[in-house]
Amino acid sequence: MEKSAYLDAMGVTRWRSADAKGKPYLIIYDSEADNNGADISQHPLVTEVLSLLNIALADCDFDTEMVKGMQVVWDMRKLKVRPRVAWLVSSPLDELQQGHQAKRELWQQIYQHLSKAA
Repeated sequence: MEKSAYLDAMGVTRWRSADAKGKPYLIIYDSEADNNGADISQHPLVTEVLSLLNIALADCDFDTEMVKGMQVVWDMRKLKVRPRVAWLVSSPLDELQQGHQAKRELWQQIYQHLSKAA
């Protein structure tokens, strides 16, 4: 078992230096094991959604849990936790690819977010 997957399964959070300047936006997802080992940051659907929101990929950090002080743009985990602070909340990426209902709900959220911003 990969070390990070083992730590995730145990619920151990990763240490982050307070001095390290982080990126302003966060996308939360389930582990790569749940996404067939794929790097979701390079997925066409993710890059398209970010471009619709006018967010550069370089300004986003991808993690499996909340990081204090970062604006959560998209929460695509199976188990949602409260409070829901993300701009977008959807099914995991593999479910988005398979079902049209999950995609429709995501696009509606994008539309609502863009309408508020305008």
